Amino acid sequence: MADCSRREFIGAGAMLAGAAAEAFGAVAGAASRPLRVCVFADLHFTPGVYTNDTPEFLERILARAEAEKCDMVIHLGDMVHNVAEKPVRDLVRRYNDFGIPTYHVIGNHEQDGTPHEAVLDAFRLERGYYSFDRGGFRFVVLDPNYFCNEPGRYIHHSKGNYFRRSVISTINWIPPEQLEWLRATLDASPHPCVVLAHQSFERGPGGAVVSNADEVRGVFNAANAKNPGRVRLVVNGHLHVDHLRILDNIAYWDVNSANMYYYGPRQYAYPREYLARHAGAPYTLGSAEDTLGWKDPLSAILTLYPEGRVRIYGSSSDWLFGITPKMANFPDYDKSDRLIRPVIRSADFTINVGWCARAY
Repeated sequence: MADCSRREFIGAGAMLAGAAAEAFGAVAGAASRPLRVCVFADLHFTPGVYTNDTPEFLERILARAEAEKCDMVIHLGDMVHNVAEKPVRDLVRRYNDFGIPTYHVIGNHEQDGTPHEAVLDAFRLERGYYSFDRGGFRFVVLDPNYFCNEPGRYIHHSKGNYFRRSVISTINWIPPEQLEWLRATLDASPHPCVVLAHQSFERGPGGAVVSNADEVRGVFNAANAKNPGRVRLVVNGHLHVDHLRILDNIAYWDVNSANMYYYGPRQYAYPREYLARHAGAPYTLGSAEDTLGWKDPLSAILTLYPEGRVRIYGSSSDWLFGITPKMANFPDYDKSDRLIRPVIRSADFTINVGWCARAY
């Protein structure tokens, strides 16, 4: 099996390679019981634009978190567009005030039609990157939403400015100040860490991966070299595909979109009246014509165990209106050869917390 990116192989390999990890026991500061987290990504709530543009999908995700008795809920960015609109503000407020603690990761599209400061205010954040400790784990939230027109000058996304960036600019950066903060936050943690961001630190097509991902992964590996098992899991959205890879004894998990896959080219397979009601808006790049949606919202229940076990209880759906990529003349795979479909697959594996990653 030459393609090591497929979850069947990676998940099985992780379980076999890490089967002895439980012998190491719990690391210092770990919780005495598993922590349960409801995770979702890329809801893209924006009425009149993309598919499933009512609050129902979020309500169903929150209901699942409640039914599964989760300790917290976290979205991985692009939950909404344009928080200046009342329906969007109301949805964000509903999420903020949910009975179970909720947390935000900022995505690139949250700032398409809105200043960065307005997004921070709506999400009740002081800045886009932060950390918090819960249940014997430290969650480290990063903000790669910076573009760089010239070396050393990093500009944060705000009101769609990154669409107008220079043709020679690069996108999705963790700037030096945030990188130093990350290093210090990992080193000082009394707990094993889960890193969260919207964009990928592993790989992705075109501008989907963080530009200095190698440097960031070096920070993760250095932290694990000092304190084995310090960084266990790195989670992102953005790519709208389901993917899991173990790299240097760290699990890198792409969480599929809760809502749809964005293709870019137009499709006219959906009913004409439906497309007319989802025709786009000035602050977005596309509309329902550029996407294929899911019939049901996707989310996952992530269970973190003190000794290094990681359990993902996923979800699946059908294609909206039964329209598959083939029927819409779209490819089944993205540019990184990852299958596009409405599923977050389940997995169960153990990270060997006594194994030292090589520091870059």
